[in-house]
This record gives sequence, structure tokens and C-alpha cells, in this order.
Amino acid sequence: MHKVDSEKMFVTFWGTRGSISTPGSGTEKYGGNTSCVSIHHGETELILDAGTGIRNLGLELFQQMEKGRTELNMHLLLSHTHWDHIQGLPFFVPAYLKGNKLAIYGSPKKEVFLESILQRQMDVNYFPVEMNALAADISIKEISAEKLVIDSITIDWQEQVFHPGGSVRYRFSAAGKTIVYATDVELDKLFNSKIKSEENDVLKNEYCQFIRGADLLIADGQYTEEEYPSKIGFGHTSIPLIIEIAHKQKVKQLAIFHHEPQHPDSLLDKLWAKYSPKYASSQNQMIVFWAREGMTIPV
Repeated sequence: MHKVDSEKMFVTFWGTRGSISTPGSGTEKYGGNTSCVSIHHGETELILDAGTGIRNLGLELFQQMEKGRTELNMHLLLSHTHWDHIQGLPFFVPAYLKGNKLAIYGSPKKEVFLESILQRQMDVNYFPVEMNALAADISIKEISAEKLVIDSITIDWQEQVFHPGGSVRYRFSAAGKTIVYATDVELDKLFNSKIKSEENDVLKNEYCQFIRGADLLIADGQYTEEEYPSKIGFGHTSIPLIIEIAHKQKVKQLAIFHHEPQHPDSLLDKLWAKYSPKYASSQNQMIVFWAREGMTIPV
């Protein structure tokens, strides 16, 4: 690998679907697995969320180990603990292998401790294998510091309030490049609210500053403009709004993420064709695309 390539962060989408996995012929192109993204930088392996997509990531890492890769040192950052973001963890093969290390990070604002939530998911009533069967060295950490530093990657994070139960957004910085992962937030309730308040102004400014100038923004865009009015309060953003906000904040690439389970490949193709050309040809150029399972982006 060339020196220039070794400095890049490589982002791979392992699961792009929201709410529930949707296998079938209608979702083969963009994928039916729920949320999971990896960031590979040098020897650092970051995993964002543990939806069903983490299973395929685990199989890929296991194959690398069989070919001679040494024990894995992995870091899993959870946006929140809804099922579609944690349900793949019991099927993550590297977690069962002694010698591997897996640090799991999540919000400190949980009524039930993060460790208890993950353990209960693998209770005998729900799953045949208990969490203590995971042979890897697993540590579960509720984030406390304002910033995390993992090897050469600096990680900023903020709580997102416009999602039932809350969620966390992350910003990853390395070698002068920035990736933002900000899924599961209902920005329409914040940016299109008819209620003016100082609190809303602060929250809007925080969000804009957080994503400003990102080389890649991975963002919740679950609903079309027509769908959103019947989904108010569900905790997800409408597609035209996130594109407009990202463009105003000079984001360079926007990955629409957390696809609605009812959206087949044909509809996502149409949405891509509808929005992408407009922003690719604008004076403030921004690449807009719909995240697809198996896609790798160098940043």
C-alpha cells in the first residue's frame, strides 16, 4: 500500500437498512441488513453500530485471521441501543475468539447501564448463548470524556435528543480528514419547527458546527418528503432536509443512510437520480449518494 493510501480512512458499509432487516430480491442492491459501518485506518479498526450487518464484517475479519492476521483490537461505538443497532452483536464471530479485544462505547445517558442492556439481549429467554460465552477480551464503556483518542483517530461526540431514547453522533478526524456518523435523529422537528426557542437555536447551531465541512457525512435520511408527515415523532429525518442542511454546511460527500424498510432498490435508484445531479453540478459541489452494502469509500 502506498504511503498516501495508508493515511486514508477506509469506510465500508456492512448494513444500511433502518428499523428491521429486509432480505429479499427487492433489496439486493442497497442491502437488507441493519446498521453497521466500519472505519479502517492503519491498524485501527472502528465499528459503528452492531446491527445485522456486523455479522458479515465479522466473517470478513475471521477470514483475515485465518490468512495470518494476528489478534484483533476492535472498537465498537454504538449510536444507541435500539434493536436494529445491537441485534447483530451475538453473531459477531471475532467476539467468540480468545485473544481478540473488543471495546464497546455508548452513551452515558442510559436509564439502564449499557452493559446490562447488552447482557439482557443475550439472556437465555432471547438467545441460546449467554454473553459470558464471548471469549474475546470485552470491555464496555459509557463515554465520559469530551473526546476519545483511539490510536491516530480523534473522536468527538454529542448527544442527539430528537430520537426516542436518544442517540449519539460521532465525528472522526485523522490525517486532516473528517467523517461524521449521525444516524437516528429527527432533524425536521428541529430545523422545521414552528416553535422558536433559544434551546432549539443552540441545538441547531451545535449540529451545523458538528457536520460543517465534513469530508463524509453518513446521515439518517429514512423518509421521503411525502412520507415524513405521517412519520412525525418516529425519530428520523426526511431526505430533502438532510441534503439541504449538509449542502449549506459545505459537506463534501453525503451518504444517505438508515433506509426505510419499505423502500426497494428501484425507489432508492430514483431518489439518487432525483437529488444527486443537482448538487454535483452546483457551485458548492457536494456528492450525494445512497449508502449500499459492500461499498467502500476512501476518505
